[in-house]
Amino acid sequence: MSLLRTLTASMIILLFTTTVLSAQRPLPETVYDSVNNRSIFVFSDQLHSNLNDNEARFAATHYVGCGKMPRTDIDLIRQFNEDFLHLHYKLAITVDSIVDYGMILDGNWFSENHSPSSNWGQVREQPDLFLTHSGDKWTVHGGRRMVMNIANEGFRQWWVDSCIEEMEANGCDGVFADTYTIAAIFGRTDNPLFSDPIDRTVSEWIPKLNEYGQYVYTRLDSAGFYFFPNIDNLQTTWANNAGTHYSKGDYLHAAMMESWGNWSSSNDATTGMTKAVEIQKKGVFIHGEGYFGGSHDMNPDLNLAQKRMWLAGTYLFCNHGRMYLSMYGPSELSLGMSKKPLWYPEFEIDLGRYLDEWSSMSTLLWGNVLRRRFEKGFVLMTTSSPRTVDLGGSFYLAEDDGSTDEYWVDPNTGREKVGLKYTPVTSLEMPAFSAAVLLYEEPGCTTEPRGDFNGDGEFGMADVILLLRSLMAGGSDPCLDYNSDGKQNITDVVAALVEIVKAS
Repeated sequence: MSLLRTLTASMIILLFTTTVLSAQRPLPETVYDSVNNRSIFVFSDQLHSNLNDNEARFAATHYVGCGKMPRTDIDLIRQFNEDFLHLHYKLAITVDSIVDYGMILDGNWFSENHSPSSNWGQVREQPDLFLTHSGDKWTVHGGRRMVMNIANEGFRQWWVDSCIEEMEANGCDGVFADTYTIAAIFGRTDNPLFSDPIDRTVSEWIPKLNEYGQYVYTRLDSAGFYFFPNIDNLQTTWANNAGTHYSKGDYLHAAMMESWGNWSSSNDATTGMTKAVEIQKKGVFIHGEGYFGGSHDMNPDLNLAQKRMWLAGTYLFCNHGRMYLSMYGPSELSLGMSKKPLWYPEFEIDLGRYLDEWSSMSTLLWGNVLRRRFEKGFVLMTTSSPRTVDLGGSFYLAEDDGSTDEYWVDPNTGREKVGLKYTPVTSLEMPAFSAAVLLYEEPGCTTEPRGDFNGDGEFGMADVILLLRSLMAGGSDPCLDYNSDGKQNITDVVAALVEIVKAS
């Protein structure tokens, strides 16, 4: 039986199925995490395979979910959090043709891409499924991925049917559909349909993409799965104005805005952030994935901590209860998406609930900067120009305390080592494209057990050594006041030693 006949038969069965499924796990709202006292909700792009129990427990309690993991790892994480979200990874409008291309099939990594069971193996003998130009020439993206004919009914049916089969085998709640937007393919293929002038792209491709998006969304929704495409950072103004469905928040359950915080200009940043708010207000969830320390930083002169705060600050400005964040850095210190579970100090920010809802960023103007208010403080942001900010009072500036450059969980303990410090300030010198988080009151110490400075779940001599080192370095963490006398000095070390002696 041909692929087309098989898919048609599948569609007939689907049309006569009366049971409408619903996604098993809800997309959690993100107004405020009152259990963990956090204002930022983290969605991990992916984790490494073969997690141990410590890493799985950490992921379950620190992330909303993740993508492209083997079934055994997801099942392990869900032993600690049954609502943990899992997204399948699948290219949305292209199919990769290289020999060694990894996908999760039947719940496991599969990289034999020229096998008949791979995605490429299933479509390569069906020429009608490919987008052609200049006669019968296939459209090549990036030298390796073939752009598909998304108006072809056979391709549409194959994509959704194969996607559902792959998701069911791997315990997935939805699909992260990558390489989807105009920005992802424009100027990157050998097909003049996707090059200047833009007229053909607008008139010939965007309507087909909108129809395809509606088809995929409708079928996945009826089958109980989320459609979660990569919609990039929405800075391609002409594509937004041309009515792309994703820029309006139509036919989406959720979407990743990749390169979050890495816009090309101040105007593009305003457009991207405003779109993120508009889409959330339509009931769609946004996952902002930002990269810092690379070639696309909006202000390359910021240090890495400042760049991370820019990504976290823009998230805090835009979150309207349906937004997640992830951040990835430039080197082995951050490890990226295929190594250890990452955790940055900015993820620990506790501002409480946001107080300001907005549709236009102009309503957030506060003197010469932008400000968004929260229950416990506020966030400030600059755009293309540096600013001197008179705060009109004393507030506590939240920053990486510099205690570690290992921004990941220890697999032996399941704990991370990061921390925030809070410095009293009355004014700020803010560089261009930077953000600052300020609290009304200095947070108290929430370390449990008290004095566990190395995060291993116990209090001992190793913690006393860290306490002494932090005091000598002039640290301002409220936990350094071990004896609670309002001061941070050698008497705290003495008090800690006395406690160890008593416990021995």
